[in-house]
Amino acid sequence: MTGWTRSWRGGAFLGLLCAWMFCADAQDAGKSAPTEEIPVRSYTLEFGKPVKTGLGSGGAVMSAMHTCGEDGTVFLEVRDNQADGIGPMTLHSLDREGQTVRFVPGHVPGYADEISHPLRFFSGETRVAALVNATPVKASVSDPEPDPVKLALIYDRKGALQKAVRLPNDGLDVTAVGLYDSGNLLVVGANTEDHSARLLVVSEAGDTVRELRLFDEDYNLRNGAKEDQMLSGIVNNRSGALQMMQVVAHGHDLLLIPVYTRQPILEVNEQGVVHVYRLKIPDGFFLAEPLSLGKQSWSFESSGGGFKEPKQGETATKMFVINPGPVLVFSPFDDSLLREVSKPLDSSKAVLVCEQDGEYTALTTDRADGTLEVMKASIPH
Repeated sequence: MTGWTRSWRGGAFLGLLCAWMFCADAQDAGKSAPTEEIPVRSYTLEFGKPVKTGLGSGGAVMSAMHTCGEDGTVFLEVRDNQADGIGPMTLHSLDREGQTVRFVPGHVPGYADEISHPLRFFSGETRVAALVNATPVKASVSDPEPDPVKLALIYDRKGALQKAVRLPNDGLDVTAVGLYDSGNLLVVGANTEDHSARLLVVSEAGDTVRELRLFDEDYNLRNGAKEDQMLSGIVNNRSGALQMMQVVAHGHDLLLIPVYTRQPILEVNEQGVVHVYRLKIPDGFFLAEPLSLGKQSWSFESSGGGFKEPKQGETATKMFVINPGPVLVFSPFDDSLLREVSKPLDSSKAVLVCEQDGEYTALTTDRADGTLEVMKASIPH
């Protein structure tokens, strides 16, 4: 998949058998009244004035991919200074004070200079990893052109490239990477034969340390998998939810978040899956990019989608439209939906990218010069 962009001119089961039998025998003696559901609260944000950043210029394009670090730093891809829309996307960070960092590979020994823009990226407390395509340099002129391979480019948070790790590709289409505190990588991918999910722990030398065992229901092979993936019908991609996977730091573990789906979130350490979160997503919506993953609540953008019928006189071609939904805030303790948060109508083009300590950050574009602007928002009291 080449990527989705937005362009602006101007986001313990521990059952006791005896207790269960007692409850079953007591059912005929009398049933308690059903618990009344607590309605989900809805809020609308109030934005302050936009503040210019050092990102973008005329014709700026921002990728739909973004992630918010635990310290509130936003990581995003921007293609700037390209009025004709041509040029590579570059990974940047934008911290809460407005300082920016650019992550560019430069020359990577052993590989041609035409390294792709990040297909996915991961932000940790001290390091950043970008998944890219790269072509090895030929050993001699007479050798055939090598096939591209997947690399994990590892940077420090100041943008300095520390190393490039060649990832396993034998029967595996790598779709996302993450970094553990140990320095090992989590490599997420699809089996090239049956498109089942595979998780590998890989050392910084590129060696496979172990392959992790997944839960019983595979992302792409279980019943109803396609129905739970919003883009499954329009993207020429057989890797399904794995193609849109985002890996996010969560303490010492990593979370696997399949974006634009209704599928479970996995918490994974270096030994395997430690928890499965089945968030209670409202009907008609799919999870989009995460905005925050705090101890008490998790916030996500949401999206709905469908084919838009052509109007009278238009070309008889259906177009798939992604409709932005509200921010959905969940409890990580019981997966319940706590509240919904919406943007005001006059800020519909602002893209929410982060939530930190109750403050929401959105990006928009100055119409005059094309630079990206930050807007801060809060829920009104």
